[in-house]
Amino acid sequence: MLRVPRIFDAHAAVWAVAAALGLSGCTPADAPEAEGLLFRYNEASGISSLDPAFSRDQAHNWVIRQLYTTLFETDSTGQLRGLLAESWSVGPDGRTAGLRLRPGFTAHEDPCFGGQLHALDASDVVASLRRLADPATASPGAWLLEGVDSVWVAGPDSVVFVLHSADPALWSKLSVPYTAVVPAAALTAYGSGLSEHPVGSGPFRLKAWQRGQKLVLRRHPNYAERDESGRRLPYLEAVSIRFTPDRQSAFMAFVQGELDFLTGVDPSYKDQWLDPDGQLKAQWRDRFTQRTAPFLNTEYLVLRFGPSDPDYLADLRVRRALNWAVDREGIIRYLKNGLGIPAHGGLLPAGMPGYRPALEWATPWTYRPDSARILLTQAGLLDPQGNAKPGVKPLVLSTTASYRDIAEFLQSAWTDLGLRVEVQVLPSATFREDKANGRLGLYRASWIADYPDPSNYLMLYGAPGGPNVSGYPGISGVHQFLSESDPQRRADLAAQLDAELHRSAALIPLFYDVSLRAWPKEWIGPPSHPMNDLDLRRVRKINLN
Repeated sequence: MLRVPRIFDAHAAVWAVAAALGLSGCTPADAPEAEGLLFRYNEASGISSLDPAFSRDQAHNWVIRQLYTTLFETDSTGQLRGLLAESWSVGPDGRTAGLRLRPGFTAHEDPCFGGQLHALDASDVVASLRRLADPATASPGAWLLEGVDSVWVAGPDSVVFVLHSADPALWSKLSVPYTAVVPAAALTAYGSGLSEHPVGSGPFRLKAWQRGQKLVLRRHPNYAERDESGRRLPYLEAVSIRFTPDRQSAFMAFVQGELDFLTGVDPSYKDQWLDPDGQLKAQWRDRFTQRTAPFLNTEYLVLRFGPSDPDYLADLRVRRALNWAVDREGIIRYLKNGLGIPAHGGLLPAGMPGYRPALEWATPWTYRPDSARILLTQAGLLDPQGNAKPGVKPLVLSTTASYRDIAEFLQSAWTDLGLRVEVQVLPSATFREDKANGRLGLYRASWIADYPDPSNYLMLYGAPGGPNVSGYPGISGVHQFLSESDPQRRADLAAQLDAELHRSAALIPLFYDVSLRAWPKEWIGPPSHPMNDLDLRRVRKINLN
């Protein structure tokens, strides 16, 4: 938990650091402008909370980004930039850091402010971060602040951090929606009720929410940011989010003009929308714009360690065999319509520092079923004729319905080796619970980067506990990587750690993903983003006549 000041000397030291880093002052916002446009999209998985401390997945992140402001953000090129933070600096020892807030970020109007407009200040930042780190909050994002010893108000617009040790990824971590700033007055007034009564300073505010049906956001008239011509953002007047769980139904609503945005391609409509090479089918090209781009997402299978289930997954030969039996190019060609990059290496996705393409791996995970059979025979799972020996437990691959096609593709590949393989399709809630409690021996997973630093991936196989849900005993040498501040050296160390995961076959990487977005041609849609964030600030309609 982040500490509060207890003694005068510590408090005075923080003020001295703030002065040394040059932190200071803030100004009010200007009058709003509006265009009166409504933008509609579907969120199949639904929304359960509008509290940033519980923004646990992409669906929630997209909404939280509209309602709240983080200190930093990653732009469409993958570069980190200040959002609420205007300037920032790190002390010589790397253990003290400070930032100054950008003026003009005003909270949504709310009774908790007594009828006054409230400009975000340092006390709001500190209250939000301390709440995130407080065990009583039980936020799944508390891990982002594990390296922060304390955070202090050093002035009306100045914040200082004291770290356990140098952390080059600190500012990147403060771009994650979990760390969004909530006004201290709202935290006091609503507490856990913030889940249904959000008060932020983002480009939109909550208008209405009917759980399981629809969520409507309205333009924040005092939002701080402006475009290049000085016009206040966002251009949209409102955003309407449906919660239709059936993706085929949502797709039909999109092509019939009832929705303005399509993201991703579900197997239920993939071949209706795309050619085999991933291009938009000719019948749609005069009506819709489609954009695809790599994004920082690794699709993979988790192999449970300590204990493994079945126990033969603890055998390195078996894990390597399962990897070599996967036709990754086939997955991309037949199941993804050419969209994606086969994962021949480790965990780090294309575009992440430390990533290495297939040609740079000494023994990439290419399709080698004959080698896989030899290893399974050596491990005692197959007899000389290539059949599973009596008493060998079946391999159970757990997934959700959305990824049944990939699971069955893998089931076919491993069955061809001679193994008995079962696909277990679980409801999403059951899958999440069983995964969190270590009840799944082998299961499909994906990791979309929270922030653009390899530490966000390598922590999944760091020290046991926390984000490491696989039970892997931990990558060696990770501490040197975490404290390295030189970008090139940091990338080199990340590549070495990723190679260690590859050598130990700690996981079964499948592919590095590509984002797909589409919208009607009369719209200027949201930009692509390396972490598939949804930025609606500049979305607008255009006149096609």
